[in-house]
Amino acid sequence: SDVDRTGNLWSCQSDGSDLRQETKETGFYVRQPAFGESQVIYHRAGSLCRWESGQETGEVLPITLPSPQFHVQRKFVYGSEEWEDFALHPKGHSVALSVRGRLASMPLWELAVQQHGKRQGVRYRLPTYLADGRLATIADEQNSQEELLLFAEKASVSPLERIELPEGRVQSMIASPTQPALLLTTSRLELWYLNLEKGTLTLLDASDLREIEDVAFSPDGNWVAYSKHLNTEQSAIFLCSVEQPEPRQVTEPVRYDFGPAFDPEGQWLYFLSSRTYQPIWDTVQIGASFARSMKPYLIALRNDLRSPFLEQPAPPGEKEEEEPEEREEENSEKSTEKKEDKKKKEEPVPLRIDWEGFSQRIIEFPVNEGIYGQVFGLRKRVLFSEFPLSSGSEEEKPGKRKPEGLLWAYDFEKQEKELLLQGLDYLEVTPSARTMAYASEEGLRVLEAGANVSEDDGSPEEPSRKTGWLDLDRLRFAVELRPEWEQMFHEAWRLQREFFWDEEMSGVRWQEVAEQYRPLLDRVASRAELSDLIWEMQGELGTSHAYEYGGDYPPKRRYQLGRLGVDLEWDVAAKRYVIQRLYAGDPWRSKIRSPLCELGLNVREGDYLCAIGGVPLDEQTSPGELLLHQAEQMVPLTLQHPEKDEKPRIITVRTLRSERAARYRNWVEGNRRFVVEQTVGRVGYLHIPDMSIQGLAEFHRGFLAQVHLAGLILDVRYNAGGMVSPLILEKLAHRHLGYDVRRWGAPESYPYHTLRGHLLALTNQFAGSDGDMFSYSFRELKMGPLLGKRTWGGVIGIDSRYQLVDGTTTTQPQYSIWFHKAGWNIENQGVTPDEEIEDAPHDYAAGRDAQLERSVQRMLQLLEEQPIESVRFTARPRLG
Repeated sequence: SDVDRTGNLWSCQSDGSDLRQETKETGFYVRQPAFGESQVIYHRAGSLCRWESGQETGEVLPITLPSPQFHVQRKFVYGSEEWEDFALHPKGHSVALSVRGRLASMPLWELAVQQHGKRQGVRYRLPTYLADGRLATIADEQNSQEELLLFAEKASVSPLERIELPEGRVQSMIASPTQPALLLTTSRLELWYLNLEKGTLTLLDASDLREIEDVAFSPDGNWVAYSKHLNTEQSAIFLCSVEQPEPRQVTEPVRYDFGPAFDPEGQWLYFLSSRTYQPIWDTVQIGASFARSMKPYLIALRNDLRSPFLEQPAPPGEKEEEEPEEREEENSEKSTEKKEDKKKKEEPVPLRIDWEGFSQRIIEFPVNEGIYGQVFGLRKRVLFSEFPLSSGSEEEKPGKRKPEGLLWAYDFEKQEKELLLQGLDYLEVTPSARTMAYASEEGLRVLEAGANVSEDDGSPEEPSRKTGWLDLDRLRFAVELRPEWEQMFHEAWRLQREFFWDEEMSGVRWQEVAEQYRPLLDRVASRAELSDLIWEMQGELGTSHAYEYGGDYPPKRRYQLGRLGVDLEWDVAAKRYVIQRLYAGDPWRSKIRSPLCELGLNVREGDYLCAIGGVPLDEQTSPGELLLHQAEQMVPLTLQHPEKDEKPRIITVRTLRSERAARYRNWVEGNRRFVVEQTVGRVGYLHIPDMSIQGLAEFHRGFLAQVHLAGLILDVRYNAGGMVSPLILEKLAHRHLGYDVRRWGAPESYPYHTLRGHLLALTNQFAGSDGDMFSYSFRELKMGPLLGKRTWGGVIGIDSRYQLVDGTTTTQPQYSIWFHKAGWNIENQGVTPDEEIEDAPHDYAAGRDAQLERSVQRMLQLLEEQPIESVRFTARPRLG
């Protein structure tokens, strides 16, 4: 127990009496105790300790373990597997990338890779080319505060310059197209202008709501456009001069305005906006959503400009194609004149802005509403990326979804949009608007800006100038793990310092925590031990949601078990495995049902499973042994019915990778049947497994089908949290006002899908995060009784935004819920139900759900005390 803030060994009698603290360790927890007859061996601070009764602290065991330390040996990585950020050279001939924290640049298809900076124990991120070709990056070289480094174009270990950064974490960095200058946005919600030539750092703007995002320079480098929140529900586009920083709001948002970009010729400001309200009707319930609300827009920077969407008069037939600008001229004098004209044309003209009536000069692109990501201006054309609507299915969970963006070009001369490519994730265009690079699941590709490759069959496996794909395996680096782990440890510590929701770190002396845990790094000998150390360090904060997961672990071969979706039991008398239970799940969904429930197989509970793949099963040969490495494979099974005269038969099924969904569905349906039987059909039941996509689906699946009943039990036990509890509470809060009555058929409730009957919620100690918040809100809104056990007590939320250099995700508890009555007191406390009901181990073993049984009894009591009477309508009026 860590009741005294440090984990120690305690003892008590079997009935809980005579509670004693046995060890009095300080600083580090007593962990993973192994109990012997007279002593306990436990882990503490990276050592094994032996403790005997009467001692206050354990004795450190002097263990020496000779080992080749395979898990700390040097390894080698490829850019294609480990690249994080990229930057396109302003002239379009090279790219810079951060790869596993290293910084490198390379010509697109020729010559060698050049590495910049230190080789080991560092992290360089956000590589950015300056207009003069120098390379800027945010660097952690000292395991302390990050700094800005400038490198020459050629490979070098030492930077040209080190520059101190503003406080906070730099979130984005944009280079001026004309000057040695950078724009920096930070986690402190600030926008900074760094003039490298003058050595000045100027605060352009700051927000007190959200981070400033989507920063863009004007072609002349004198103006900045960006998106900034006006309140928690709206953001607008702002313009600001870098010389005279007076931010101006230039759009009046309906919802969100974001992603600004300048026209290269300085006439238009493009941006994306969520302001198109075209609802899509729900097919399950009376409702609608605004799934596609965005479009690209432009604003004329001057009031003498006409709409680019007005076509100019022209005779019938196709417009003549303009000759290429770079065509050969027979007359050398004309050629020279043309080159001079072209040079003048490419020199950025100082931006002219007419402020009067600015926001009234907005024009919508004539394209469909959708989900748009970025917009870029080319000459006479505009690029914008669009993404498909997510279905919210299991395959589209965060981290699983493939980049499926479409890149469109709108041509002002042709007045039409054209699909350029598919599979895009992120796009970058050079300031000259001549070259573009895009990232996708396949890799990195560099093309002429606006090139159409929608029907191109160029393969990422064939990197070349012709296909545009880059060979990222040219980037090859050695990784020394110990220096890397040290950098990761310090970055994890810094992320908590910067993003933990309370600037006082909940009273924890965070600098002292770093000093306490840093010496243990020298003892870390595997990636798993580093994770353990970070977990324990973050645990000092004493709050929920401080996680660490993922990362580069040594590869392991996994042989997954093929699942049959059944309960098997060895019948000693028959010397056979008996199918005790089939998990039918959803019979119409092959992945959520036992494969033995396939139509026509006619497998019954009580059948014998005699053999798998022709190999007989016996006391020494188990089903698991034969199904190992057979997940999602066709497997022959030999079955026999217990009747003596029935012969064995062979069926072939495709095994499941997981039978969890089938077992879950059977559990839910079993609970629902129990409630229906016990209440003679008057009360319904549904379970909400989380407060995310699956939980929302399960709620509506159960609620809409049972909303007409006299009572409904909402089971949120084991709820894994999420963010949709307000949607569920909103639905439950609807009050029944009346009916829509027709001549033929049954009356329908008004508002639709409102419950006249009683509600009851069942929760337990495994309902947490948004499950805590739902349980509290249900009780506080007096929707009905809350039964079960006190909830988990973790309501400081996260966004899982930051990764360490090897891909590890660490989470920082960033925002805590505060309720008017409870204040901050749900964290580490949980929500106490109106009535506590134990879920005893012996009840579980016997297949009894005492908590659900009591919930049914309480609901029946409610129905008896406050019966839901059938409605009797008065006589219909005579209106004639």
